[in-house]
Amino acid sequence: MPARIKIILDTNWYISAAVNKKSRRKIYSLITNKNLIILYSKELSTEYSNVIQRDKFKNLISQSHANRFMVLALNELKKVKIKSSISTSRDPKDNYLLALAIDGEAEYLITGDIHLLELKAIGNTTILTLTQFDKILSTL
Repeated sequence: MPARIKIILDTNWYISAAVNKKSRRKIYSLITNKNLIILYSKELSTEYSNVIQRDKFKNLISQSHANRFMVLALNELKKVKIKSSISTSRDPKDNYLLALAIDGEAEYLITGDIHLLELKAIGNTTILTLTQFDKILSTL
């Protein structure tokens, strides 16, 4: 059996999935894919909680549904404790994702964030969009 691929989904994918049915189906297909291990950290779940509470999401999803979505998702993910200190991104708020990639030994960090995408890689982790990752996944 081939090794499972370790990936990280940027917080924006969880936010999108919480409020959008199409994104939710996509995240579900990734979470249930037996070829993948999806990594997360305390920092990622904290960012999700902070962002989903913003006023612009209050009319799209109730707080109880947002919390329930994340609890269900986290049950399928692997938690990594961040130990590294990284300061590579032009946006300091993104550095925890780069540290997660290093500490979790992820093969891919999937994001739509231009500050991360411009880096292309951190350590052995390739940084790419979901569309780019889908092309890789289709070859497995």
